[in-house]
Amino acid sequence: MSLQFILGGSGSGKTYRLYTELIRMSMEDADTRYIAIVPEQFTMQTQKEIVTLHPRHGVMNIDIVSFNRLAYRIFEELAIENPQVLDDMGKSMVLRNVASEKKKELVLYKEHLSKNGFISQLKSMLSELYQYGITPDMLKEELPETMSPMLKQKLFDISVMYQGFKDYIKDKYITTEEILDVFCRILPQSELIKDSVITLDGYTGFTPVQYRILGLFLRFCKKVIVTVTIDPLENMSKRAGMQELFYMSRQMIWKLNDLAKEASAIRDKDLLLMEHPAIRYKESGENQDNSLDFLEQNLYRYKGNVSKNTGAIRLIKALNPSEEISFLIHSMEEAIRRKGLRYRDMAVVTGDLGSYANEIIHQFQLNNIPFFLDDKKSILKNPMVELIRAAIEIIQKDFTYESMFRYLRTALIMKEEDKEKSDRLENYVIAMGIRGYKRWNSTWEGWYRGAKELNLEELNEFREKIIAPLSGLREAFRKEDSTVRTMTAAVTELLMELGIEEKLLAYETKFKDMGELILAKEYSQVYGLVVDLFDRLAGLLGDEHVSKKEYGEILDAGFSEIKVGLIPASLDRVVVGDITRTRLDHVKILFFIGVNDGIVPVKKEKSSLFTDREREFLGTQAIELAPTSKEEGFRQRFYLYLALTKPEQELILSYSAMDGSGKSLRSSTLIGELKKLFPDLKELIPTKDQMPLSMREAKDSLLHGLREYRMTGEDKRFLGLFKAFLLSDRYSEEGKKLLDAAFYTYEEKGIGKVAARALYGSVISGSVTRMEQYASCAYAHFLNYGLELMERQEYELAAMDIGNLFHDSIDMCFQRIREDGKDFKNLSDQERKALVHECVSLVTGEYGNTILKSSARNAYLAGKVERITDRTMWALTEQLKKGDFVPVGFEVSFSASDHLKAMRIPLSGEEAIHLRGRIDRLDLCEDEDAVYVKIIDYKSGSTAFDLSSLFYGLQLQLVVYMDAALEMEERHRPEKQVIPAGIFYYNIGDPVVDKDGDMSDEEIDRRMLKQLRMNGLVNTDLNAISHMDREIETESDVIPIAMKNGMIQENKSSIAGGKRFKALRQFVQEKLKTEGQEILDGIIDVKPYKQGNRSACDYCPYHAVCGFDLKTEGYGYRKFKSLKSEEIWPVIEGEKEAKDDGDKLDG
Repeated sequence: MSLQFILGGSGSGKTYRLYTELIRMSMEDADTRYIAIVPEQFTMQTQKEIVTLHPRHGVMNIDIVSFNRLAYRIFEELAIENPQVLDDMGKSMVLRNVASEKKKELVLYKEHLSKNGFISQLKSMLSELYQYGITPDMLKEELPETMSPMLKQKLFDISVMYQGFKDYIKDKYITTEEILDVFCRILPQSELIKDSVITLDGYTGFTPVQYRILGLFLRFCKKVIVTVTIDPLENMSKRAGMQELFYMSRQMIWKLNDLAKEASAIRDKDLLLMEHPAIRYKESGENQDNSLDFLEQNLYRYKGNVSKNTGAIRLIKALNPSEEISFLIHSMEEAIRRKGLRYRDMAVVTGDLGSYANEIIHQFQLNNIPFFLDDKKSILKNPMVELIRAAIEIIQKDFTYESMFRYLRTALIMKEEDKEKSDRLENYVIAMGIRGYKRWNSTWEGWYRGAKELNLEELNEFREKIIAPLSGLREAFRKEDSTVRTMTAAVTELLMELGIEEKLLAYETKFKDMGELILAKEYSQVYGLVVDLFDRLAGLLGDEHVSKKEYGEILDAGFSEIKVGLIPASLDRVVVGDITRTRLDHVKILFFIGVNDGIVPVKKEKSSLFTDREREFLGTQAIELAPTSKEEGFRQRFYLYLALTKPEQELILSYSAMDGSGKSLRSSTLIGELKKLFPDLKELIPTKDQMPLSMREAKDSLLHGLREYRMTGEDKRFLGLFKAFLLSDRYSEEGKKLLDAAFYTYEEKGIGKVAARALYGSVISGSVTRMEQYASCAYAHFLNYGLELMERQEYELAAMDIGNLFHDSIDMCFQRIREDGKDFKNLSDQERKALVHECVSLVTGEYGNTILKSSARNAYLAGKVERITDRTMWALTEQLKKGDFVPVGFEVSFSASDHLKAMRIPLSGEEAIHLRGRIDRLDLCEDEDAVYVKIIDYKSGSTAFDLSSLFYGLQLQLVVYMDAALEMEERHRPEKQVIPAGIFYYNIGDPVVDKDGDMSDEEIDRRMLKQLRMNGLVNTDLNAISHMDREIETESDVIPIAMKNGMIQENKSSIAGGKRFKALRQFVQEKLKTEGQEILDGIIDVKPYKQGNRSACDYCPYHAVCGFDLKTEGYGYRKFKSLKSEEIWPVIEGEKEAKDDGDKLDG
């Protein structure tokens, strides 16, 4: 029995020497068993290296194992049934259940149990206690009174949870940490171990239980050989402080020597590898100035040595992590071009892989750089796991929209051909506010606005298909006697009913065909991993009764622990890993990124369980735990030493000046250490001009340069790049495409008459609003009425819905007054308020599938509607009292079928415009000579009549309504002259009036009435004016008219004489004809109007479709000037031709 060390610094060839020695011995003494023990993650690589080194390229009597694999090998040899092992996943699930049971006993952690990550921290704490041999009783022992009350509470709570955990698994399971304890107990019985030769490589230290195993090896094995990373010139007999670089290595040597003495093992002569330059740097032949070898001999040694040679080491200071990765990519591509290296010759390490992983993945994929991220992948985002979690959320939250479509969007529920049905289903659910199992399990019958092609029968069939599997799950979870086992069985049944296993296999095949081998590997494993989790869950907690919420938490705890082990997709790839876990071999260039304070050295993860001070205190009480942050900091220096000495040719370190959010960052202390060793080492701050462009960046740069070329003049870099593209056989075609894209200009093409006829037919049917939209933007009209693109209807109270509530409530009030035979003008305040309350209640009660009851906000809005409707009815009746007009029609509909000339506008041949509309209120006044017509349109916004907008076609509605109303009245009263009295907007509102001094109620009402005055266009006929407001003295409270000495003040009034009203009607007809003809000619120009600060784009829902961009040549607004009435009327009356103001583009 003997012990031998192979000692040498990093890169000295310890592993190579060990394996060649192992191979030599195995060939000379083939009857002896040889066992090479390495860390779990290194087993495959070690097998490959030994097979490669072996002359026969195969091994028969050498086993390459980890400690755990060796334990299972011995269990098998001794016919010992493998113990049921509780891994991290099982621990988390058991702890979640124990936490629920023990919650009442806890003092400090009672409120922490439901917090994200706490169970994971507790699990890590228990693993640590197991690893260091700490029992619950040891935590309960009496400790000195100097112990803080907080620590006392922590120890109590942890002991309660620890004891509860041990009680739960007693005689059923052992933890992963206990496997080696069992191995220790049975190892002496093993014939495989006896007289074997055991080697250990790749370890920086051992746990207490591993040292116990090593002690047994030294008693029963022929020989134990251990490689130790340490400078052979170090004084091995001297005890070292933890601050020394090779402290861990010294500790390992001392402990193994002590074990060898206890086992009476012989100490063979150690092999000391002291050659310099070390074998790693000598073999490459690239490190001519020996700067890497100097780094290995002096880093963290504080000998005072310095080197002027820095050829193989570079420092980079980047602006942020994104630029750091960008520089890394440039350097890799340059190394491949200039040095002929392969991707496999380079590696990337960092102290915080989690922070850099996404940026690395993003940029590497963009630049087509093959890589392997040495990090196990969580399955939480896998579609199958997401489906299960969503299904349980559906049951927990009773079929909410969010949970249902989280479930449906997993891509595992529906076939590809069902995607359109799914979209229609979602639109319906959103529009109708579907939620709750009752609504999902009932036949859907209602319709929503805009649902033209809705097939309710098909939709209900699809709904039933979706809800059927979930109904079974719901029933299983609702039963009072439900257990973890029955719940898990129900989830498994759901997966089988949906055919998830087959779907995942199909995805695996698809990903393989696409070359996405990492995804293929994940999808091939995930179903088995989840089923295994279910088996363990049923076995661990099967008969436990838990709530739906608790079951979901237990399952989440299990899912969060499952990691998919991935293998590199190809041999020629860049390995990306961290400085402690990742094994790197034969790396020529190492990129060490993120060398910032807080990342390097790696900060020990903070635990809410024990602070460093508490750990130190417990250490004095014979409760030894894992290292403190201080101890871990010293250990990190050793890991940094190992990482920095990995490359054979070049070491490139980089750090960021600020993080992604712009917060400044400091460089790591490691940068200072390197500058002490290499005083001439300078930081390079890369700029875009200094860096060669990757192909993706070259394309982006060329495209940008082409766009800016005309404005910036010649740019040598840009012109050189452009020339390189055009002269390249491989990229010349792409260069031409980029040229076309950069100089793209918008051209007005239209769709032509044939396509327009196919979309619209020969007759344009619709409202005046449709024609107004065309005047606003022809392309928006095409998208809306041609392609019928619509915004998704949502189950909410939008501005338009509130407007509809006002309209319907006011209309119902006036209808009731007329039906009851009451006089509009003699309604008392009490009668009006009662009427408004009744009408608003009826309207809101029937509106929008009870949407007004769906939230407190909507309920408040319903009350607001009643208050403003009452104010509106008061104002409208007060306005009627002041004149002689009587409302005769409410929501008066008219269309082309009424054969009104105003509604049937001929174009050419068979082509025509057929309009339809609805007048909110039609008032009439009749005297001996004439019938006067007044049109009122209610607006819940701040719409004001604007002659300029009418002139440009943006506000045609009131004139068309008046035209139709006059024509209808002329039919009814052919014997009388029908005169337009006025066209008006009434803005629904409840204005606030400033009270001046002791104003009477009458004065307040008058001021309120003035603010609610209608706006529009009034006929100058004095009879018409007096019929609308008999009480005008200076300024009307009813209509936009001001008088002085019986004469109209034109500058304070909005007026038009009878001839002008007639000309206005004719002008609008011609405007509609012009627009209609353009629509049928297929004009769809992307030329929105702009008038002052307003434009057609302000509230347009089609921004993402039209591509309108002023930076692109050809796009521009039609600028509408704000014209004065004296400029407009001559054009309307035909005295003057219109200037082409509406077609001026501004680029």
